[in-house]
Amino acid sequence: MNTAEKTSFRCISASEAISLMRGEPPAIIFDVRDMASYQKAHVEGAAHLSEDRLLAWMKRLPKDAPVLIYCYHGNASKVFAQMFVDFRYSNVFSVDGGYEPLAAALGASLAA
Repeated sequence: MNTAEKTSFRCISASEAISLMRGEPPAIIFDVRDMASYQKAHVEGAAHLSEDRLLAWMKRLPKDAPVLIYCYHGNASKVFAQMFVDFRYSNVFSVDGGYEPLAAALGASLAA
């Protein structure tokens, strides 16, 4: 068995997430909250992701693509981030605090 360090996702702040969203290449953004919450409000460019759509997305995304995931408070996004890592994605991030801090930081960055 290989004892090499296992790839893991990183938990990042809302401001770090914004940098990833604006980077090159820009991060692929997933909202893993329920559909009603997603439809009510979500980060511009975010796709809704549920477990039943996970494999379909994984078939389309390059393994080295930056993947940014947020949820309500930063817990469910970690579960989804780990699933991406388990499928050998190497550039996976979970937003600490979830949607609200990210939306607030985006609003503040737009006002700046």
